[in-house]
Parts: sequence; structure tokens; C-alpha cells
Amino acid sequence: MFSVVIPLYNKEISVKETLYSVLNQSFSDFEVIIVNDGSTDKSLEKVNEIADPRLRIINKKNGGVSSARNLGIKEANEDWIAFLDGDDFWKQDHLSTVANLIKEFPEDLAFCTSFVKNTDDAEEKKASINSVEIINDYFERATKKHFFWTSVVVLKKEIFNEIGFFNEKLALGEDLDVWSRVGRKYRIIKSNNITAIYNKTAENKATLREYSYEKSFLSTINLSGKTGNERKYLKKLLLVRLYWCAKVKNWSIGRRIIQKLININ
Repeated sequence: MFSVVIPLYNKEISVKETLYSVLNQSFSDFEVIIVNDGSTDKSLEKVNEIADPRLRIINKKNGGVSSARNLGIKEANEDWIAFLDGDDFWKQDHLSTVANLIKEFPEDLAFCTSFVKNTDDAEEKKASINSVEIINDYFERATKKHFFWTSVVVLKKEIFNEIGFFNEKLALGEDLDVWSRVGRKYRIIKSNNITAIYNKTAENKATLREYSYEKSFLSTINLSGKTGNERKYLKKLLLVRLYWCAKVKNWSIGRRIIQKLININ
């Protein structure tokens, strides 16, 4: 039923725990596609220590997370693509929660659950609300809170024939680019059940590396012609990054963002 796509680049500390969080799922109808994006540490050795027929490793030259995810999607044997980064974790009921949503909403193609950060209070991680949201306006919901996070997203594989794949020129916010394209075309079914943990303290996080404006989703944003909640959402992304620029005194990127904000038709 599910093809779990995991891009892997230098995650030797966390990747085994990530994989065990998948292999220990209560729902067992899945394959795991690990796309090794030219790792230079012991990530691949750690993966090879796990003997499980559901694991499939694809090795490629380093090309970035977008190219790794795209290859995983194209190699998937199942109809549903579940994404998981190589340092995040699922709770045992993640796939079963999504499978139940798919059964309840058979006409829909985009699903997600809820998550917490591993830096959040332990009691909050235990909280689990068994309710479902039908999100007809992705941008309205995403403006309030970033909910459609990669490691809880599940999409029907055929979606990518309609909206396209991950932009391989982007290394930051490449997921937001795809989710925006999903949100323009499809409604999203969201479980409020917390089934995943975002590992904020993992090694080699993109957010810990130097910010490259040219390789970010923000560089592709054009507010001209955008209206309604999509315009509000994109403007908020720009303003949040502008605040960061002011905080770290990165005037080069700040000027580019200001230029986008003032050139609104």
C-alpha cells in the first residue's frame, strides 16, 4: 500500500532509529526506499546493519534532497508515497492512522497527520487528539501554522503527474514549493493524531547550514498576480525571513526580499 521514501545524506547517528520507527509500524503493508544521496559518513553502513526484506537501498551521486526524493517516488512500487526524513521518527500508529484516513476518504489523494518537535515538552508529545480536519484551503491553514510537514505527508503517486516533482534546483523550502502546488489543486485530509516527531537536534540539518537564498523557495516567489490566502501565505514567508535577516544582519538577502515586497502589482 505505502512506499516510504527516505532521502539519506550523512545521518549516521540517527538513521537506524528512524528506520526502526518505520519497521515497527503496527500497519505492515509497506516498502521502504532509502535513497543514499552520496553520503560520506557511515550512514550506509548503519542501514546495512538492518536485515529486513522491506528495505530497498538506491545509491546515487550527491544531488540534493529533491533529487533523492524524486528518484524514490519514481522507483516506488506502491500507490501511496509516505515521506520520512532520515533523522525524524514515526510513532507505531503513523501508517495505520493514514490507512484509516484513506479508507474513510477514498476519493482524496492528499493526507497528513500531526507532529511535535523533540524539543517540545514531553507531556505534549503524549497528547493525541483523534479528530480529522478537511482542509479545503491549504494557504489559509498554512498561514496560521505550518502543518503540512514532510515526515507526516502521504500523497497518491499519481499526484506528481499533475503537479510535477520536487524542484531539484532548490535545497531549502523545496517541500513548501511542492505542498503549495498540492494545495492549489487538492484538498487535504488531516488527522490531529500526533504520529511523528521532528528531530530538531539531528545532525546535518539544512537549517543548521548556511542559508542560500538562490537555492531557497523564497527566490521563486512572485507575489504579482497572487490573490487571497495564497498571497497572504507567501507574503508571510517573505516577512518571516526578512525578520531573520534583520536579526542576523544579513542585509544582502534582506534587500532582495524587500524588493519582492515592494514590487507587488
